[in-house]
Amino acid sequence: MQRMGVVLKTATEAQMESALVEAMNKDLPLAVKHLHRMSHGNLETGGYVRGNEDPNSELGKQLIRICASTILRELAEKHFCHGQTISFVNCCGPIVGPKKPTPLELMKLQIAMQDGTIAHADC
Repeated sequence: MQRMGVVLKTATEAQMESALVEAMNKDLPLAVKHLHRMSHGNLETGGYVRGNEDPNSELGKQLIRICASTILRELAEKHFCHGQTISFVNCCGPIVGPKKPTPLELMKLQIAMQDGTIAHADC
């Protein structure tokens, strides 16, 4: 924020949001682009689009950072996913959809994404 001339103590909510969005674009470009593409796939199909990335890949590492932060996830939904929701079955398994999946839907997705093995569930 200092780079943008914004002081945390006096920054407005809009300034802080803008600073975080700029930081996401700079520091998490692969994840931002990936989630944006997923949201377009969702808008075309009207359903959920899901992914399962390797947690050791650069994309996986960036998705983990978004998954681990409530505010980054909310900002990604607002700024990069056209208001679509983001859920994570595991740290690298984003699901973009028109609404949050129900707990039953998430359990089914978790089982399907593990496909009989613990597929990156320990990341």
